[in-house]
Amino acid sequence: MENREYSKVINYIKTMISESRLHQGDKLPTERELANTLSIGRYSIREALRIMDSMGMIDSRQGSGNYLVPNIGKNLAESVKMMLMVKQVNYLEISQLRRAIELYAYGCAINNLTPEKTNEMNQILEEMKIASGIKRAKLDKQFHDAIILGSNNNLIISIMESLSEVCQGSIDKVVHNSSMELKEKLMETHVEMLKYLIEKNIEKGKDAINKHYHIADLEYSKSPNDI
Repeated sequence: MENREYSKVINYIKTMISESRLHQGDKLPTERELANTLSIGRYSIREALRIMDSMGMIDSRQGSGNYLVPNIGKNLAESVKMMLMVKQVNYLEISQLRRAIELYAYGCAINNLTPEKTNEMNQILEEMKIASGIKRAKLDKQFHDAIILGSNNNLIISIMESLSEVCQGSIDKVVHNSSMELKEKLMETHVEMLKYLIEKNIEKGKDAINKHYHIADLEYSKSPNDI
């Protein structure tokens, strides 16, 4: 009975969304309002809200209420983390997916590049040249994020962000622990990515991305560990 009741709450919220009575960023009806409308207990309401929060459908803010903030990345990240824990997937498989997504996003970004974006990516590269450790890893992520954002595809952006969240620890280790020679090789691939993005040379740009992931994956495979 309780399972059916919290499903009733979730379906009611979905109906409100489909009927445009609830939009992204809107506050959900209160627990009392939902209980009265659906004629079910507050416990089932709270259970439904907990489930929707874990699914990334809503954001529960203490003292304020629950808000519709769809976040596919949160749900996907947790699912992939669990798959890693039970050895259903490994880091290299996630890297293969990230590579495929970035290759596609790169092709889109070529057509969406602006002078402002070019300057931003150039600045990131200049900072990377003198940065080290965690700072360098953060700049590395910012550079790749700029390519993904250039796709102008919200689903790609959300999926890539969730995958990056899952394996960021291992990426940080590769960037932080790699030799100076390896850092220079990785830096070279970043420079090539931007160069060919500006020149709109998609094939050479994709070659640079493949080279980058190949180097990073080889470095990770030397000392694989759970993420």
